[in-house]
Amino acid sequence: MSFDADVIVVGGGLAGLSAGITANREGVSTLVLERGEYSGAKNVSGGRIYVHALRNLVNIDDAPLEKPIVRETYEISCGSRKLNFSFYDPETRNSYSVLRAKFDPWLAKKAEEEGVLISYETLVYNAERDVNGITLKTNRGDLRAKLVIEADGVTAGISRYLGIRSLSPDSLMLGVKEVVKPDNVPEEGEAKVLVGYLNGLLGGGFMYVNQDSLSIGATVKVNSLQEEKILARDVVEDLRAKLKVEGEVLEYSAHLIPYYGFNKLPPLSAPNVLVTGDAAGLLINDGFVIRGMDLAIGSGMVAGKASKVILNQGDPSKTEVYEKMLAESFVLRDMRTASRAFQLMNNERLFKTYPELLCNVLARMFTVEGERKTLMNVMVEETKSRGLTLTQMIRDLMKVV
Repeated sequence: MSFDADVIVVGGGLAGLSAGITANREGVSTLVLERGEYSGAKNVSGGRIYVHALRNLVNIDDAPLEKPIVRETYEISCGSRKLNFSFYDPETRNSYSVLRAKFDPWLAKKAEEEGVLISYETLVYNAERDVNGITLKTNRGDLRAKLVIEADGVTAGISRYLGIRSLSPDSLMLGVKEVVKPDNVPEEGEAKVLVGYLNGLLGGGFMYVNQDSLSIGATVKVNSLQEEKILARDVVEDLRAKLKVEGEVLEYSAHLIPYYGFNKLPPLSAPNVLVTGDAAGLLINDGFVIRGMDLAIGSGMVAGKASKVILNQGDPSKTEVYEKMLAESFVLRDMRTASRAFQLMNNERLFKTYPELLCNVLARMFTVEGERKTLMNVMVEETKSRGLTLTQMIRDLMKVV
């Protein structure tokens, strides 16, 4: 039985292009399917990329990155009270703000210059397992491959079509974002994490400084949105109003985001299938960094290399080596390291209880009205008034440490 390619990559985003480039370099017959008119047409992200994995993939000297993130700012809001602190490192070039509609076509061009075949406007609507391979049902007809690298995003269509997994709102967040062009844009790149701005919803806000715009948005647990019956667009509009950012809205987008954590990752492989990026549930939130794009690139590169190993073994259904290689890469090592902190980021107390508690403690410590209590006594009183103990709070903090 003939095949259209040894490897078909479904999805022309960061994971898919990284897989395509790597597999092509390994000498594997590779075809990338992208449902949009161009790579990036269907993508939205928070707008920040850690570039270590990208540097290992391609030369980034001419990459359309926005600004290096040199200032990290946390803002915690408790009504009219605000807590703000920043870390400034003008020399760092570890991460950049990025607009995917500009960045993904650049990476796709890099891939095509190396000989990677990309079929645009090709929608995969089903997948079937057959003798020694997978048949993909597309709007352009059936395509067969010995091996499929799934990079089709958080909804993981290939895995669902093959019955490997299902979706649950408990493991999904909704990211909503506006790109706004204000009158004045800060000269230096900055990333803001915004806590306590979402009216009790389980999630947080962000703002990134681009070349001539700001990316403002929020990531919210899907079940929290369902319970509070709040429209996603209203969340980002309300956030922008609170930040008092005015200007032309250049772009609005919404996108599901995986939120599994290391201990609840879905299957990363199956016979004839390797799963990468958002489709594999790869996202890290450890309280300091929120990462997805470097994990997508890293997992795509590992999948590309693994495809050569699997095909050389002579049986493309035996894909276990991919998970072994992924476990040895920074992708799963970092996911494992962040697993305890990820549990805290999933805790309702982080979004609803701790911001108000922290603001109340600071407000009392900065106020003088007769008898003054120690910081420890104030913290004990504030935690107790919320049905907590200091021990519980310390245990939560230790998950980040």
